[in-house]
Amino acid sequence: MVDEIIEDPAGRKIGGRRETVTVLMSDLRGFTSISEAMDAEDVVQLLNRFLERMTNIIVGYDGMIDEFIGDAILAVFGVPEKKEDDAARAVACALSMQNVLKELNDEMIAEDCPVLEMGIGINTGSVIVGNIGSEVRTKYGIVGTVINRAARIESNTVGGEVLLGEETYRPVRDFVTVHVP
Repeated sequence: MVDEIIEDPAGRKIGGRRETVTVLMSDLRGFTSISEAMDAEDVVQLLNRFLERMTNIIVGYDGMIDEFIGDAILAVFGVPEKKEDDAARAVACALSMQNVLKELNDEMIAEDCPVLEMGIGINTGSVIVGNIGSEVRTKYGIVGTVINRAARIESNTVGGEVLLGEETYRPVRDFVTVHVP
């Protein structure tokens, strides 16, 4: 993607195109309390350790990380290239993230570090994808209400949960087991 932007002057142009994507939003539960009880250097080390593991999983499922927002991650499936299984890959990615967090927690317990819990919300819908910003600072990213909905879905999770929006559930319903409270 970077090579295309560098080679094509239009690739640096501010603006975007409408696409249907699947958005994954994750957030750690209680991280503010954890960070208040630790030295800043230790918080950064813990956060980077967590983000390293989660980044590897997201990239492994062909997701694009749009933002790290403190201890939250906003990832997108379907950009820069749309695939038929974007929603399925996002769901598989979320489950893998929860499983790897369990492994990380086992390591951290052995090192007397705090245990982390994460909630994940996933939503599918239409966004604008492209270069957003100004001539001084531009970022390739997404804009749309699907992001806000993914964040609202995520905010209703507890640690260890993955919640799906209806538009994400539809294409994966034959492949997932859903527990309705």
